[in-house]
Amino acid sequence: MQSPHILQLSGIGDPEELGAHGVKVNHALKGVGANLQDHLDACLSWECPQPITVYSMRKGVKQLFVGLDYLLRGQGIGRQNFLESGAFLRSRPDLDRPDLQVHTVLAIMQDHGKVQVEKDGFTFHVCQLRPESRGKVGLKSADPMADPAIFANYLSAEEDRRAMREGVKMMRDVAAQNALDPYRGAEYAPGRDVQTDAEIDAWIRRTAETIYHPVGTCRMGAAGDAMAVVDGDCRVQGLEGLRVVDASVMPTLVGGNTNAPTIMVAEKISDAIRGRAFLPAEDAPVYGDEKAAA
Repeated sequence: MQSPHILQLSGIGDPEELGAHGVKVNHALKGVGANLQDHLDACLSWECPQPITVYSMRKGVKQLFVGLDYLLRGQGIGRQNFLESGAFLRSRPDLDRPDLQVHTVLAIMQDHGKVQVEKDGFTFHVCQLRPESRGKVGLKSADPMADPAIFANYLSAEEDRRAMREGVKMMRDVAAQNALDPYRGAEYAPGRDVQTDAEIDAWIRRTAETIYHPVGTCRMGAAGDAMAVVDGDCRVQGLEGLRVVDASVMPTLVGGNTNAPTIMVAEKISDAIRGRAFLPAEDAPVYGDEKAAA
């Protein structure tokens, strides 16, 4: 979010966007701020009839002991994130790779955890991995202290709506399995009143959350690509001595978490800046068991 905003405030970007906020154009690059993509997440929750989830584990004075156990001994449930299992799924059988990611939570978790639900329960977070919707980041004003204008444009593509809808249905099927009978109580969200495709779509639009994976707003591309912001070495197109090195350079969103790919972008470009290229696979050093196997 911040990289295109900094460029725009510096006069690097779409002349129409800059001109609308009185920013002098120093270098026209139409793609700055465009191509915003993010992973959207829908949270399905069920109550649990047994006192075995986070709510009962830390209820009342137990929370004090959980904190002390972690602070003094580094032990107990205080060191858990309660997000300890998950899955990658395909929303339709003809796909050649998963397009949904599921995180399971040992609690009823809604609105990024800001809503405190005083009940035992569990949650399936279902996230669409390969969204087709595209948003943008722009300026609210020329004031550098002002926040950027973010238009995520979630669910504007029909494929995104279909995949999220199927994800909801698949998680309901999982929750209905016999193995979960002792632990599954009433459906907390979406709830039994949400059944038709239209009702599921409306519920997703009302409650879905970002999973904090925005990319693409300074996207990488070849010379001559009118919407490319940086080249293959993350140098800003048409300028000397300026690079963008973060998740905003990804042309498309990866099918999973963005932390590791962003670290790899930084590792690769730090080597490029130092003039130290990555070794081809056949020239890379071989160590330990790999050498023995070779």
